[in-house]
Amino acid sequence: MVKQECWQLYEKQLDGQPLRVRLNKAIEDYVCHPRYKYQISITVPLNDEDEGGFPFPEECKLLDELELLLKDKLQAQQLSVFAAVLTSGGVRMYLIYTSQPDTCLKMIDEINADWIYHHLSSNAREDRDWEIIEELL
Repeated sequence: MVKQECWQLYEKQLDGQPLRVRLNKAIEDYVCHPRYKYQISITVPLNDEDEGGFPFPEECKLLDELELLLKDKLQAQQLSVFAAVLTSGGVRMYLIYTSQPDTCLKMIDEINADWIYHHLSSNAREDRDWEIIEELL
């Protein structure tokens, strides 16, 4: 598990829409690590968004709370590493890499059952090359 986080913020364009990327630069030593070959994406539709498709400050606080909850559960026992957070078009997406996708998806379902502020969607796919993260780095 990444012992310390070092987040950097980028702004890009995605299909003509603004995209905010928060990338955990502390994961550089983990990129393409054979242990973390599965990517989990957790998609959270925003309840309310500004004209750029980003959350208002009140919702940001809830999303930060959700992120801490996800990190606490999913990074325990070196189960996964939190790689990036993407926000665009009224959606926030958390990207995580793991060695145990089924376990992570089950934990996300448990969080989703208790989280009343947003509906979380998640999926897993094999990504040995960390394609999205490599593009962001």
